Amino acid sequence: MDSYQSAKEEIKRAVDIVELIGQFVQLKKTGQNYAGLCPFHSEKDPSFTVSPAKQIFHCFGCKKGGDLFAFWMAYHQVAFPQAVRDLAETYHIALPDILRLGPVDKARVSLKESILVVNEMAARFFHDTLGRSERGEPGRRYLERRSIPKEIIGEFSLGYAADEWEGLAGFLKRKKADPEKAVQAGLIISRKNGTHYDRFRGRVIFPIFNLRKQVVGFGGRVLDNSLPKYLNTPETPAFQKGETLYGLHASYPHIRESGRVIIVEGYMDLLALAAHGFHQAVATLGTALTKSHIRSLKGYAKDAVVVFDSDAAGKAAALRSLALFLDEGMAARVMVLPQNEDPDSFINKHGLHAFEDLLDQAVPMFDFYMDQKRSEAGGGIEGRVGVLNEMIPFLADLRNDVQRSLYARRVSEGLGISEGVVVAELKKRMAAPSWRGDPEVLKRSISDGAARRMDNLYLLNLMIHHPRTVERLSKNDSRLLLSDPLTTEIFDCAVETYHAGGEVTPAEILDRLAGEPAKGLLREVMLAPPIFSDDLVDKALSDFEDKVETLKLAASHQEARAKGDFESLNKVLQVKKKREALESKQTNGFRRKHNGK
Repeated sequence: MDSYQSAKEEIKRAVDIVELIGQFVQLKKTGQNYAGLCPFHSEKDPSFTVSPAKQIFHCFGCKKGGDLFAFWMAYHQVAFPQAVRDLAETYHIALPDILRLGPVDKARVSLKESILVVNEMAARFFHDTLGRSERGEPGRRYLERRSIPKEIIGEFSLGYAADEWEGLAGFLKRKKADPEKAVQAGLIISRKNGTHYDRFRGRVIFPIFNLRKQVVGFGGRVLDNSLPKYLNTPETPAFQKGETLYGLHASYPHIRESGRVIIVEGYMDLLALAAHGFHQAVATLGTALTKSHIRSLKGYAKDAVVVFDSDAAGKAAALRSLALFLDEGMAARVMVLPQNEDPDSFINKHGLHAFEDLLDQAVPMFDFYMDQKRSEAGGGIEGRVGVLNEMIPFLADLRNDVQRSLYARRVSEGLGISEGVVVAELKKRMAAPSWRGDPEVLKRSISDGAARRMDNLYLLNLMIHHPRTVERLSKNDSRLLLSDPLTTEIFDCAVETYHAGGEVTPAEILDRLAGEPAKGLLREVMLAPPIFSDDLVDKALSDFEDKVETLKLAASHQEARAKGDFESLNKVLQVKKKREALESKQTNGFRRKHNGK
């Protein structure tokens, strides 16, 4: 067993997959398994299943699944060797020194780790400049003026980039850091003469952390009214704005506990809330909310409250996010702030209790959207028709019929338009040529229905839930009954596993399978209940053997007819008649027994 396999098995013994995934996905116990909303695709009804007994997860919607390593790799977008190291570090498991990465993974991991290292050096430099250097005085005065206490400065590692061209560049050079890695991290910029200068100058610095509390990037704010007001690290292998939320590393335990997340626009909004003891907020990074943002938050919260500025731009941002929340099936409300206020200014003026009171008055985002559109359009007939035309696409895109019906009623009541008219317009939209079902889902449904006939399903279920049957199934040519290539792939792998070691387990088959589609099918069978109870296994095996014999007879019959071999054909027909007579006798006996005759 190689070192990776040894480390993998030790980590699997130490880590419970439900506990691990439960840190990132809200799971609810359903029978022997746990279910939740999939973090890898949009869905409103839970199809993401975790089995503690089998230590696997599987999404019946997007088909992604596997063991705890597969989850870590997909959720954190890292390769397997990195997942092993991450989990070993998280759960304090010692790894052999001889573990090595392949060349491609090594290059990718090495670059990302180098960026994280240089980011950490830069974060310490900025933080020390703010707290210990005379050059940090402007930053200290600014944060004091904005009522950010030392405790928050320390908790979020805030810093300051002095207004000089080579402050950080010079520091990194003295520390013998690779300047090319600092360039790739977006911290310094190359000059034509080969020297470098700082990207962040004269700005308060906000380090941006991932959930592992590693610095993935930075935001910087000017101290005056110059532009750009905010400057972020460019996209790097360690940092993607559309997938990162500021403050989530500190807030997610509080969000999980309350089941609610507050989404604000800026760094200072979040820090002001934290300074007043409110720790359920995250901030976007100068960009609009994305599906990735909302999908990650679904793992911690059932309810989101969007708090944007009260100006037109803030309201527009809130309106644009409605479709995203509907697509992701996450309940969302909008907190309306007084004119010319943002969360930072409001909580500093009025305090935490006033902010929480306003939070309790947050309105459902759908209602907020409709009210805003109605206000813009006016109360006339044309205005109401215009609003209805804007609402219909949202309703049509909802995949839950009950949800669609309830929202249609809300639109009817809000616009003063007959519910029948709203439903009629909705039906027109959904029946229009532009409306299509998902072609991939349709193709998969059709192919699944054609390929996975009952023999495939029953035989695979029998083999996986009763692994002792693999030997007999392989010897009696049961493979002849299979028409689905994925089932055949699993069957062949099970037989190879049996011949290699004598014992077969579903987990071992899963490890040996090469193709992800076959792995996905196997996970679904593993998570499904057994079709045959223990006392019916032998009967099921006999039935499969009878079907194989019938199949062979049919093939012999066809071959004899094709060759014109009437002697062989006659023998086949005699055997076939005997089998049919025996089956008829058994059926009649079964009927008499159960009819009491």
